[in-house]
Amino acid sequence: MNIKHNLLDIEGTTAPIAFVHQVLFPFAKKHIVRFLNSYQFPEDRLREIKLEFEKDLALNEEGFFSRFSKSESKIIPGSLSFSNEIIPFYFEYLIEKDRKFGPLKEIQGKIWKEGYESGEIKSIVYEDVPGFLENAIKEGIKNHVYSSGSVEAQILIYQYSELGDLRNYFTSYFDTAVGGKREKESYKAIADKLNSSSNQIRFFTDIVEEAEAASSVGMDVVILNRPGNLPQKPHTYPVWDHF
Repeated sequence: MNIKHNLLDIEGTTAPIAFVHQVLFPFAKKHIVRFLNSYQFPEDRLREIKLEFEKDLALNEEGFFSRFSKSESKIIPGSLSFSNEIIPFYFEYLIEKDRKFGPLKEIQGKIWKEGYESGEIKSIVYEDVPGFLENAIKEGIKNHVYSSGSVEAQILIYQYSELGDLRNYFTSYFDTAVGGKREKESYKAIADKLNSSSNQIRFFTDIVEEAEAASSVGMDVVILNRPGNLPQKPHTYPVWDHF
């Protein structure tokens, strides 16, 4: 197989799940109300957030209404409606749910940027990653990232890692703007953007459903089994414990 591109997930693949869930998510949740108090969303993003909010409102999931008791208006379920004032508390709720929602991911990236630049955050990347990426480049293989985190957040993880600035190892970055990671159309879109046939791309992930989506369009697939990764359903894909 003539592999010309490595497409790499981040969480559970090149970086520990624990770093994302125990460092990045709590940092964003801690600062999101403060950050959004002075942030102005574009109109198209406001419409997107309002639509997502109203979907949750209709579902009435457990814990949804209690999230907004912090607000000054002491909103109760019968009077709950979308407003700019409610967005910070809604985003707190989405962080708790680990919702893969574009506007949230963008804001998280901006908050993390503050943390990285101030030195409060230093990302953890597995020690075998730089050598693997460097060897790939020497073999003529380009490295790319595909993660549910925003492109900005992806770049920050590799820029401010404990192993140094790793950005030079990567050619391009993709987030869910190309589509969900469990949807085969996303991988078709990435292959198109790389101007490559799918069978020239090897996708590295820790999630079987993502591997299935990539494999369904002809990509080669490797599952990473890093410490702390979640158990996966039975599958026939190759499994690596390290690069």
